[in-house]
Amino acid sequence: MNAIKRLSLSFKLVLLFLLTAVAMVFVMQLTTGNAFKKHFQNSLRPHLYQYFQYINNEIGSPPDLKKAQRLSDELKIRIIIGSPEMHWSSDKEFPLYDTIQYQPFPQQHRSYESGMYKQRHFVIRINKPPYFTIFITQNDSDLPSAWTLIINTILGLLIVLAVLYLLLRWMISPLKTLQHSIKRIGSGDLSHRIQINRQDEMGDLSQQINAMAGDIENMLKAKQQLLLAISHELRSPLTRAKVALSLLEEDDLKQGLQDDLDEMELMISELLEAEKLNHRHQSLNLSDVDINHLIQQVIRQYYPNKPIQQHLAVNFPILALDEVRLQFVIKNLLGNALQHRKNKQDDISISTLVDFAKPSDNNKLQTGLQKRQKSTWQIIVEDHGKGIPAAHIAHITEPFYRVDPSRQRKTGGYGLGLYIVKMIIEAHQGRLLIESQEAVGTKVKILVESD
Repeated sequence: MNAIKRLSLSFKLVLLFLLTAVAMVFVMQLTTGNAFKKHFQNSLRPHLYQYFQYINNEIGSPPDLKKAQRLSDELKIRIIIGSPEMHWSSDKEFPLYDTIQYQPFPQQHRSYESGMYKQRHFVIRINKPPYFTIFITQNDSDLPSAWTLIINTILGLLIVLAVLYLLLRWMISPLKTLQHSIKRIGSGDLSHRIQINRQDEMGDLSQQINAMAGDIENMLKAKQQLLLAISHELRSPLTRAKVALSLLEEDDLKQGLQDDLDEMELMISELLEAEKLNHRHQSLNLSDVDINHLIQQVIRQYYPNKPIQQHLAVNFPILALDEVRLQFVIKNLLGNALQHRKNKQDDISISTLVDFAKPSDNNKLQTGLQKRQKSTWQIIVEDHGKGIPAAHIAHITEPFYRVDPSRQRKTGGYGLGLYIVKMIIEAHQGRLLIESQEAVGTKVKILVESD
């Protein structure tokens, strides 16, 4: 059943037509064959018997063999005459009469019998004791054998099916174009349009899909413009508030207000970033990135004096990534690990690993080009801190989810950091894995496959 499901649509249609044709031939053979057989038995066979009875009467009894030979030549039939004392045949090469099998008939037709020889010759035997006469039809050219008929039928059927298959392929050929185009549109290429010059349902469907893609593209552009407008409108009053706050004297109240404004500004930025990533058409600004160098750059810029151990793979490839967003990921994961240490002196670690796929014989020449070699790479951030309760691990990447229900600033942010990290990793076709045990520590692993 699974094998049938994997067949192409055109092949399934041809197979359906073939099965339908076989079923129709079987039904027609069953119905018309029985009808013709009954018609022959009830109507045609008595007439044939009467015709051969006239010929038999002309031959006479005792039979006139010369006349029988003349009738055989003129009427194109074979005649066999026999009795207990004689056996005569108009065709010396024809088989003996005892090789023919006859069908039994009702009591009123015991004077003659009929049968078939090799499914090609109709036979009637007329009994007039002590003689019997056998009439056998013949053709100027012999009919082909049963195997020849079967082979010719199969060849003809294959030719018809081949023509039918080509016609079906032409009829449904736009389906492959539709499939390819829908895949491109679904992957985010909303500017792509389906090029099908057809005036049937396929053409109408392609036009509707193109219209749908255009509507979605316009909606996403409008949404992006709305996000930019919200960003501008919300940041402007925050900037004015920060300028006004800078004119106040330094005290604890000013510092608290400053922290609140900074947190609001960061929240707005991360909300906008989360919204941009919260659909399958997120856009990445890809460029060649050295992950090891990016990690070292983040540590120097944001955590220059922190106890961070680096275990970076020496053969790590240059990858096509969004450098700005990957920088956010590394910064966020390192910040979380540092914040949740048991003691400020405890170390955390960051590691990179890469596993290159074994090259095939066809691309051994490319093994030295790391950028083109298929690989699975990882970034692992590990701490030995408080750990995360098992009940919370499945939810900590949800937006605004906090393990600490009090939501105090000293225990962490507002629950968007790991959510955005997950969205960025998934936008790179990767996975974010989190392992943690209370009082033991937490390990966060980024796993991405790339070419």
